[in-house]
Amino acid sequence: MDATDIISTIKDVFLGLSAVAVAIFAWLGLRTWRKELTGRAKFEFTRSMMHSCFELRAKFAGVRHPITKLYEWAERVPADKETEAEAQQLNEWYAKTQRLNLVIESLNKIIEGEWEAKILLDESSIKLIEEAVQSYRESYADLSSAISTYFDITHDEARTGEQYQNQEWLRGLKKTIYSAPNDDFSKKVDDTTDKLSSALKQYVK
Repeated sequence: MDATDIISTIKDVFLGLSAVAVAIFAWLGLRTWRKELTGRAKFEFTRSMMHSCFELRAKFAGVRHPITKLYEWAERVPADKETEAEAQQLNEWYAKTQRLNLVIESLNKIIEGEWEAKILLDESSIKLIEEAVQSYRESYADLSSAISTYFDITHDEARTGEQYQNQEWLRGLKKTIYSAPNDDFSKKVDDTTDKLSSALKQYVK
């Protein structure tokens, strides 16, 4: 093998090694890029999920706030010949229902987030989100049912002038609808939000 052949062989080896090096660096770069992209996606998802949870907690509190304003039932169309007592119950019912619709919007965001979490997060985080979604669903169902049942009964009382037979049970529904400091409903929503928030903080550090 003469000098020309040796140089040609060395050149081929060098080019081969260069190609391998380029491939390795490209693979490492892609791996780093994917890791950064996944990390950013987790960060953005977690931040959005936590915001939705805090928003939902605030809207639950908003529904249960004991004071309603005139504008909240201004669009309700009065029934024919409804009495003042009936109007009072129907106005309050309308206002509470309108507020409850805002809860549905926030709850749906969290339900959508539950699906996204299954793609991005680890099993333990997914489990906590599933538990939180279930707890929020239960709280919404309890509040929605209480509002519907309570005002249906109190409107009937106003219409007929007769008191509902189980007043103790009716007072229980009222406690669910109207907030009191540190009551059971608030504690459940707060605990759910706090647990979920603590679990998701690891992704926003």
